Amino acid sequence: MSRVSIKRRSLEIEDQKHRGEVGCIPATNRSKQVTLLALLAIGGIVYFVVAVVVMHFLQPEYNPIDHAVSNYAVGSFGYLMTSAFYALAVGVFALALSLFRSIARSKLSRVAILLLCLASCGMVVMGIFPGDAHAPHPPATITGVVHWTAAGISFLSIMIAAFLLSSFFKIDERLQRFQRPCFLLALAMVGALLLYGILALVGWIGIGQRIYLAVCLLWLLGLARWMWSSSKQERSG
Repeated sequence: MSRVSIKRRSLEIEDQKHRGEVGCIPATNRSKQVTLLALLAIGGIVYFVVAVVVMHFLQPEYNPIDHAVSNYAVGSFGYLMTSAFYALAVGVFALALSLFRSIARSKLSRVAILLLCLASCGMVVMGIFPGDAHAPHPPATITGVVHWTAAGISFLSIMIAAFLLSSFFKIDERLQRFQRPCFLLALAMVGALLLYGILALVGWIGIGQRIYLAVCLLWLLGLARWMWSSSKQERSG
């Protein structure tokens, strides 16, 4: 028996245990819960994207080339950006919960789910502690340090979770069709992070951050869409 076959068999056993643990919930109800959680995740992500786009017009004084997205939390319409952080946090947590409800519990999936929960918590912290919008070299205050630390932890956690889930999808027959796009987007995150570092050297921190953020959001949105599709297929099948 090959190593992959052993992993798949082990995963099937874990999946059976997982389904047994939630056996008190009928399969149709569980799939409905996953569907609702996936839709909540999509809603939170879309809200964040729309809010960021709108903020570019509401607060044009922040040049997107050299100002981070989080700077929009400081100003007359800062509450909108703050609400976007909270909405994204809810969306990522809903996504983690949908994974917890629907996939087998292996070491890879457990760590990935925990990382998504960590990312969600970091986004809440980002909303509570705004960045240093007017500092020439942020972070320049304790609040700014907390904000940037939370941001770094959140989006690095998402990148690591992407790689872990792409490996997990490889051995889960129900999700194998999502493995390749998941892995490619995880690689794109690494490339975007490297590009961010290069652009930051020339002062284009805003552009670099937006590119990396866009790739992360695309992965989150794709994962939520995959979970919705998988739960819908389970209900119909």
